Amino acid sequence: MRWSTSKSVVGSLEGADVVTVLVGEEQREFTIHRKLLSDSCAFFKGHIDAIPSPSRQRKEDGEEEDSVLWLPNEAPDMFEIFVLWLYQRRRFPTFIDGATQGMCQDKLRTLRTNLVRLHLFAAIIDLPALQDAAMDAIQDMYLRFDWDMSPHFLAFLYGECDAQHAVRLRKWAVAMLAWSLHSVDKPQARHDADKLFVAYPELKADYHMHLQKMAQSRADVRIKNPQLRLPANGLRSGERLFGFRQCTFHSHRAAVGEGTCPHALALGQTPTPPPVPGPDKEEVESDKEEAEIISPVGNLNEVSYLDLS
Repeated sequence: MRWSTSKSVVGSLEGADVVTVLVGEEQREFTIHRKLLSDSCAFFKGHIDAIPSPSRQRKEDGEEEDSVLWLPNEAPDMFEIFVLWLYQRRRFPTFIDGATQGMCQDKLRTLRTNLVRLHLFAAIIDLPALQDAAMDAIQDMYLRFDWDMSPHFLAFLYGECDAQHAVRLRKWAVAMLAWSLHSVDKPQARHDADKLFVAYPELKADYHMHLQKMAQSRADVRIKNPQLRLPANGLRSGERLFGFRQCTFHSHRAAVGEGTCPHALALGQTPTPPPVPGPDKEEVESDKEEAEIISPVGNLNEVSYLDLS
């Protein structure tokens, strides 16, 4: 069973003030609580406010007509993950973690692809909390499965994505590329990178800027792993050697400094203690065809998917 909020699946929404979202050219249907979606960001609020609520919208035969919003250019599988995040923000990392258990490589990379799409979608609609949740999930997947940064992924980020929307993904991908190329001698990977540098001058410039910042902070690019998302921003000197701060690739990185991640606070996580005083060293901030994603959730009742408490 899928975990989209399709009317055919979700009976508990009957009678509630809801909006129907049609996603993609195939118009896959998601039925979502109107207020929850409207309150998530200005993008949805603006579109939903323009639609009469079901209580005021009637068909000619007197039956209630659902509010409808169509997102023709988005991927339904990505939007499934968005709806999961919308209803279960605190449990979202657990769901994504559980989704990867026992998945084959093709399904794992499809999930990765949809998390990348989710990050870009969040950037487009200006929803930073979702953008950062997707970034965390992507980093965690790469760490768990020890993936390298593929040429296909880099070509996608620099050849097909808007630079503003993909800025965090690009910074992380460049850090991954530098770490991979310097940690192990990989002639084919270096050859692929050289070809990408020719094809995408922006990538080459970002790569060299990353190396310069790493050198300025006296970090060893061979061991500072961008997959390793350390659960604090105020790191001790030894910790700085091996991983990146919790918010290094978050949308709010510059504003937070070494303070606690605002998303961690929102999720009820314990704030990290203040860092030990000292000089601050500023950090730098797959290749399969798309397949159908395996849902991280098998049973709606089992995970209390529609529990709004």
